[in-house]
Amino acid sequence: MSKKKAKACVLKPFRDARQIWKGLETEGSRRKLFHLVDVDLHDSKHLVAGLAMFEPGEGAAFHTHPDSEEINVAIKGRGRLVADGKELAFDTYDFMYIPAGTHHCHFNTGDEPLWLVYVYGPPGQLPAK
Repeated sequence: MSKKKAKACVLKPFRDARQIWKGLETEGSRRKLFHLVDVDLHDSKHLVAGLAMFEPGEGAAFHTHPDSEEINVAIKGRGRLVADGKELAFDTYDFMYIPAGTHHCHFNTGDEPLWLVYVYGPPGQLPAK
């Protein structure tokens, strides 16, 4: 994707995002990312952001962002954050804070899709799995 000059904009996840499937090879770790902001998409120097969608029973593989703090907001559904060896339940509209370097994952524990907005900075790589 070509680099764009940073400018203010309104982004529609289902129209403007780079759509990425993660975890397809591992049942229970499947999710779809609607990746909206990073250095390649909008010349963002400080943030990465997007929308992650998990079907019931699915979650992210454990991963870390070594140098990036992360905020997640559940905008639909409910789930569980596993971080620092603790399991923390969350509901729609809850915010989650994940310090840099924290080994973590999210799971959908509900019976409807879970939609999580993710924002982390400074920019780093998306989880490999």
